[in-house]
Amino acid sequence: MMKGQSALEYMMTYGWAILIIVIVAVILYSMGIFNPGASITTASSGFSPFAVSAAVCNTSGLYVAFTTGGLPNGASSASALSLTVSAGTGIGSGSGGPYAGPVSPGTTFTIKATSTCATSGVRFSTSGTLSYSVTTAVGTTTNNATGTIAGTSS
Repeated sequence: MMKGQSALEYMMTYGWAILIIVIVAVILYSMGIFNPGASITTASSGFSPFAVSAAVCNTSGLYVAFTTGGLPNGASSASALSLTVSAGTGIGSGSGGPYAGPVSPGTTFTIKATSTCATSGVRFSTSGTLSYSVTTAVGTTTNNATGTIAGTSS
């Protein structure tokens, strides 16, 4: 008899605190606090000497903004920039470019690839190749920069 009374007193004393903790946890979970990857809008890696500064994917295509870093072999500009992306999670394959005009270090340019994303709010991830040419004192070379892009479709 004493064990049952002790358990009932314990639940009455601490039950409200446990209920409040559970309610707060459910609210935080529904707000996405426990999923830090959901707050990341765009993530990328690779594409050196370029850096992805933004990526937007929707039903009309994948728009990628690149910022130019230091170009290889002392080149002062790059041209004939084109992007090819492979099919990945939530995105189809496609290509875009070439970008009109040369770009110099520190400038930002955008290329639209013909690939399309799924419905709005779906995460996408793809790998791609950015082809470009640089002219140096000894001649023109064509280079490829590879990398990955991930984000949420809009």
